[in-house]
Amino acid sequence: MFFSSLLCILQKSLIKYVCCVVYAQLLILPAVFPQQSCIGPNMKDYISFIRPLVHHKHDTNYKSFNFSLLSYNILAQELLEKNAFLYDWSDVRVLNWDYRRQLLLKEIKQFNADIICFQEVQESHLNWFFKKLSDLGYNGVYKKRTRFHCDGCAIYYRNDKFTLKEKVTVEYNQPGVNVLDRDNVGIVLRLSPRKNEAENIIVSTTHILYNKKRHDIKLAQVHLLLAEIERVAYKGHKKVGDDNISEYHPIILTGDFNLEPNTAVYDFLINGALFYSNLQKPTLWSQNNQSGRSNMGNELIPKSLGITEYSQHSEILELRKINNHKRQINDGLYSKLHHSERKNEQLLSLSSPEFKFGSGTVYHNLKFSSVYNNNNSCSTYHDQWTIVDYIFYTSTNLKLRAYMKLPNVAECQPILAMPNRVSPSDHLPLFAKFIYQIK
Repeated sequence: MFFSSLLCILQKSLIKYVCCVVYAQLLILPAVFPQQSCIGPNMKDYISFIRPLVHHKHDTNYKSFNFSLLSYNILAQELLEKNAFLYDWSDVRVLNWDYRRQLLLKEIKQFNADIICFQEVQESHLNWFFKKLSDLGYNGVYKKRTRFHCDGCAIYYRNDKFTLKEKVTVEYNQPGVNVLDRDNVGIVLRLSPRKNEAENIIVSTTHILYNKKRHDIKLAQVHLLLAEIERVAYKGHKKVGDDNISEYHPIILTGDFNLEPNTAVYDFLINGALFYSNLQKPTLWSQNNQSGRSNMGNELIPKSLGITEYSQHSEILELRKINNHKRQINDGLYSKLHHSERKNEQLLSLSSPEFKFGSGTVYHNLKFSSVYNNNNSCSTYHDQWTIVDYIFYTSTNLKLRAYMKLPNVAECQPILAMPNRVSPSDHLPLFAKFIYQIK
């Protein structure tokens, strides 16, 4: 009896294995000749097969608020057309914006997320997005990249589920600062659940510089964004012994970071500290005697920007001290960062506070976890399948309830060049469900 049962199990396993191998091989065939075929329905089934929803179990014996979030680099059409050589392997029929936007809208409806974070939203397409998403019950905030660029970032949220309490847009281009001379941007929102107006959730999205060789710029951009997130997320202090410990609203940070998990800037986001002084400039690789490259030195950004080594605004730290460690809603007026939409005379200043700058190390105390923490996961193709898109979150009172798995390198091999008939962008969407534990 035992051996017959064992034989039955082995037979079923073998059949399942053979079916998967044959299925994958059938899908690989069109990938060899991508110009000659579009993806059929079987590719949609395959992507659903390799991207299941992974669930986590949590104790639910507490008051909670459940919500879902989608993060997606949707590939601005103008950028696609300017860099057409990158999409030579894609069928021309699927590169048309009229085709892609309908597929994108279908995806948005299927995900039915409560919050949507977009990167590469073309400014000239905003009316279409606003109309379609408004009809679905969303409101949104958009920030275009500075100067002459055509695209930017956007965050949409369900009107019936959230109230917008505060919005902040971040410009990384700071005049006269060489390491901050690019036009990337970010958004930070403070949202309140409509049924729990006293609670707040901070949602941020960004698109960090692509240049693979300029990790010094990537680090400076992340450093600035974290300072703005810290400012908006700050709740106050609690006394622990003789120390005042900062408390923050729960935070979700999403976007296309153009960083792989083995990079210094990714380590900074996850670990909260990076000693960059002796790293090679501008790659942030470890220094060695043969490299011939200069090191980063002790100053990442100039002190004049007022961002401390702990990714905080020095003037705002002083403001908190004056106001018994309470958050002041108008504290953005004390930021020294340049913003093209703000007049210089609006800036306020306190007596010169002294905080640590230029130590060769950067920190943050936001304690992020990553929804996608598998080094073998893939979200796009940059010369090879890799991951550069993330959803980070603070896990103190946010719990990950479920997430849509990203495929690994082997699972990506059968996928045709993106965009394609199934995927309207050259990035895969990220999707997660959270539980907000309300005290």
